[in-house]
Amino acid sequence: MSDIKSVAVYGLGNMGYPIAERIAKHYPVKVSDLSSAHVKRAQNEFDAKVLSAPEDAADVDVVVLSLPSPAVSQAVLASIAPHLPKHAIVLETSTVNPDDMHAAKKLLTPFGLTILDASVLAGVSQMQAGTATLLLGGPEEGVAAAKGVLDAIAEKQIYFGPTGAGAAAKVINNAVAHAVMVVVAEAGSLATAAGVSCEKLLGLLSDKQMGLHRPLTYRYAERVMKNDYVGGMPLDAARKDSVLALELAQSLGVPLFAIQGSHSVYEMAACAGYGRDDYAVIAKLWADWGRPTVPN
Repeated sequence: MSDIKSVAVYGLGNMGYPIAERIAKHYPVKVSDLSSAHVKRAQNEFDAKVLSAPEDAADVDVVVLSLPSPAVSQAVLASIAPHLPKHAIVLETSTVNPDDMHAAKKLLTPFGLTILDASVLAGVSQMQAGTATLLLGGPEEGVAAAKGVLDAIAEKQIYFGPTGAGAAAKVINNAVAHAVMVVVAEAGSLATAAGVSCEKLLGLLSDKQMGLHRPLTYRYAERVMKNDYVGGMPLDAARKDSVLALELAQSLGVPLFAIQGSHSVYEMAACAGYGRDDYAVIAKLWADWGRPTVPN
């Protein structure tokens, strides 16, 4: 859709406002939000027009959703879908699950409308600075049609596949970040109790050959993805190191949750007979349970 003439943004919260602001540098923007103050600010700062009723979206080419929940997104779509032109593209920028994207797609399909995952991977400051990333999912022709607006929001984009794939990638990324946050908090508590400099520990864990990077860039990328578990650090040795960490925490009176839970996986892998394989072999447990870690 090379001739985008109007974009509607529903939701002017912490992320929605800078999204609308970025789009307004390239296209006329209409906005809707429960906060009259946010709407007024958008009118004053980038000449936004107000979406007062569903009919006001009748001439909109691209709809951008930045709303607090999937239920709110679907309620908005249900109200505006009958009024949108058939060529309109909907971009869901909120963090939602694939099932939410499929439900929205089902709602829009009778009207001939297309929806794309356009999950925002960034904080507010990154969006404002133009360094955010969009994780995309949905029909490629829809991505091409909305390219101008997608580029206005964030130049860096990663296309993951069908509807829901971009949303899933965002949820998985956040899950990893939140789980790592628990592990890091536990590590910091252990370091403080053991008299280890947290500043030096940060340097150690940040090294590309050490704790935080190596499991992803080497063990997952080079071992799990290639199903290669020969040689390397044996699982038995990793399990032993994990036991040492638990013993250290117990001796210092530091409660562990994520690290304690992770140790259980090493115990299960040892019981499964993987003790002499590289410790990335823990990924095979999921395949043993009927959930392959990577496609064949």
